[in-house]
Amino acid sequence: MNEKLEEFSERYGAAGMRVIRCTGDATDSVGDVLGGRYDLGFFTYETFLNLALGAPHVLSRLGLVVVDEGQFITDPRRGIIVELILALLLRARTRGIEPQLIVLSAVLGRLNGFENWLDMPVLLSQDRPVPLIEGVMDRSGTFQFRDVDGSTKVEALLARHEIRQRKAKPETQDMLVPLVQKLVANGEKVIIFRNQRGSAQGCARYLAAEIGKGPATSALEALPDQDLTAASQDLRTCLEGGTAFHSTNLLRAEREAVERGFRDLNGGIHVLASTTTLAAGINTPASTVILAEQEFLGEDGRPFTIAEYKNMAGRAGRLGFNETGKAILLADTSMERARLFQRYVMGAPEDVRSSFSDAAMATWVLRLLSQVRAVREDEIPGLLVNTFGGYAASRAHPGWVPAISQRIAEFVARLLQAGLAEKEGDVVHLTMLGQAVGASSLSFESGLRMVELMRGLDLAATPPINVLGLVQVLAEMSDIYTPIYTRNRSEAARVSDVIQKYGDGVSRTLQRYGADEHELWRRSKRASILFDWVEGVPVDVLERTYTANPYQGAIRYGDIMSIAEGTRFHLRSAHRILAALFPDQPDFLTALDVLLTRLEFGLPEAALPLAGIRPRLSRGQCLALIQIGVVTLDQLSALDDARLQACVGAAMFRLMRPKTASGTPS
Repeated sequence: MNEKLEEFSERYGAAGMRVIRCTGDATDSVGDVLGGRYDLGFFTYETFLNLALGAPHVLSRLGLVVVDEGQFITDPRRGIIVELILALLLRARTRGIEPQLIVLSAVLGRLNGFENWLDMPVLLSQDRPVPLIEGVMDRSGTFQFRDVDGSTKVEALLARHEIRQRKAKPETQDMLVPLVQKLVANGEKVIIFRNQRGSAQGCARYLAAEIGKGPATSALEALPDQDLTAASQDLRTCLEGGTAFHSTNLLRAEREAVERGFRDLNGGIHVLASTTTLAAGINTPASTVILAEQEFLGEDGRPFTIAEYKNMAGRAGRLGFNETGKAILLADTSMERARLFQRYVMGAPEDVRSSFSDAAMATWVLRLLSQVRAVREDEIPGLLVNTFGGYAASRAHPGWVPAISQRIAEFVARLLQAGLAEKEGDVVHLTMLGQAVGASSLSFESGLRMVELMRGLDLAATPPINVLGLVQVLAEMSDIYTPIYTRNRSEAARVSDVIQKYGDGVSRTLQRYGADEHELWRRSKRASILFDWVEGVPVDVLERTYTANPYQGAIRYGDIMSIAEGTRFHLRSAHRILAALFPDQPDFLTALDVLLTRLEFGLPEAALPLAGIRPRLSRGQCLALIQIGVVTLDQLSALDDARLQACVGAAMFRLMRPKTASGTPS
């Protein structure tokens, strides 16, 4: 999104068009959106839905809505958000609000009536601006591929003797090293997709020692030198050899330096090893993409879908960079090569399906009720039919609506009992509390859990930071990968950490809702990490402190950020629920607003003014200023040039004090 924001700002800003971004960060242009002071806006799905629900007038000011990566409607986690956005826009048409709607995707299979539900024509193009060769190479070096004319061919991409076993047992690098050496020697830029952060990092490291290239000087010079992670030194080592890796273990500034260096044809980065996050829309000049695995690890262990494979393969051969792209899957044997070729290369992306499931019906109904002011109980099934999942189910099974009516009646009774809804005659409407839960990021059951927790708080005696710990009991937080070491009881110390940082009350809460011992350790570990993160503890200290064993349970920067961002996302839900439960406690709610900002920047409250200045300081630069006692803007202005440059580095110093840096007295 940042890349597109920069591109559109540069392209259209000169013409006077106002380009803004809303991603859930403190630096978002929410005020401009609410006031209609923008021409082009970039939104995450979640932020757009929340804004549209909280301020319905936002929809009436839209002329065009472009939903990118439309295949996410099938995603088990984010599909509900995409589908609810589309359902919201469809329902707005009944009120005369009809912005033009465009849904984009390069990897949709059969539509299954998706276009009929949206009442939109389909514009389908099979043409690719840069032709793509897709194929599979096995350990003999044989490459079976589909050529640009659609024909299937086989050739020896490597000689058999070039692939040799380098360690005690066969490994992926046996194939990667000679293949990448050959591609780079031919002047190609290569992306290698790995299914784990550690694999991507290790891959870039050993290739840096093998491809025989010099340093990527510009990327090295752009790297930050403060608040570094365990991965930071590895990145420098890789860049010295002309390779890099891209994963959440890198700081934002490091990822941006890598992306810019790889896009630059003369940037010196010849090989980029990445996790699958790079497949989501970042424009790169790779001529060849190599997929070293075919399944996720550390996530849900499932094989890549064909759509996910096509997205990664499509990173090869980018318009303006290459004439032809090449995607190579790796296989061990000729039989596996043939199987992968048929499944992925010759396969079509999966059919479009809703992520709606009967098991999640309560969540869907509550989310839909939050989009309407009031509805008769017998009209609630119609709200479900308004979704793609309900539309498809009702078409496939004419008796579907009557069949779900009893379940909906039981669900409405639960809403009334929990105080989330009220009923006037036959008309059901959500209470303020129900609206808060329905517009949140939580499932219905998690929403009830959050309400129970928040109702039990004595706000006068509860430090706002304790809410960070309470959020960890949500089922959604359990979905966030939290490494722990289980071969001994060393991780049990995290429970004591929680008691020390938050008190007994939070520790007891973390033991609730079906927690076994290991789940308690995970919850406690997340809560303790967050406490230290918002207090400004350096990243390298966090990584060392919370790594019980470097081989199992290691905490890396990517884990810290995943925990912090997930908590920040769900803390917004807690904020809404608390506002509905305790509207007479504005001070506590304001403190939660501050806590949300601290989660974003990883800083103590006193230092937040530093996070708001432009150009934006990194966390490491802020921590360096804090260390010498600078936390306010006045203190920053009074700081002498030498000490400021020592804290923020020469490049940032030149931006902050350009006259001084150029030799002109300030």
